[in-house]
Amino acid sequence: MEITFATQLEAWNPFYSAVAGTSATLVGLLFVSLALRPHVMGNHGPKGMRTIAGQTFHSFLMVLTIALIALVPDTSERTFAVSLTIIGVWGIIRTVRDSANARTDPDPQWGRRAALTRSVSPAVAYTICTWVGLAGFLGDASAIDWLVAAVFTLVISAAAACWDLLRGMGEWVDDSESSSRP
Repeated sequence: MEITFATQLEAWNPFYSAVAGTSATLVGLLFVSLALRPHVMGNHGPKGMRTIAGQTFHSFLMVLTIALIALVPDTSERTFAVSLTIIGVWGIIRTVRDSANARTDPDPQWGRRAALTRSVSPAVAYTICTWVGLAGFLGDASAIDWLVAAVFTLVISAAAACWDLLRGMGEWVDDSESSSRP
């Protein structure tokens, strides 16, 4: 029996429903945590920390987007393939740009090697998205199974970056805070 795209995608509906809810919640928690220290995101905040916050937000948002696209009823194979290819290519471009941007931060916690290390997992995940999208163009419905690897990689990578970000926010003191302390 041949596996069709619709059958293959429908089998993943419970998974993508859970992923959509989880990633939306994590995006909200990231916003709350950044709201506690909004000056971190300002022009005088650490450039690497701002970049990793943006990359974390983007990863959670792309996981949410992938899940929502997968949950659209009667999604055509071509629409799904185009969407994944766009997400994958855009994610790779963004990851390279973010890595280059974060590397300019003089703080070793946020710059240089740390920026490269934090970029590897998202780049792998976006490469998988691109591959699954291209496989969809070729009619390979079984490639959808590989999308779970991209989703897990993005979630784990973003959660780890989020933890580093929260820890860094707790340790970081900007000039205005240090000058107002006794």
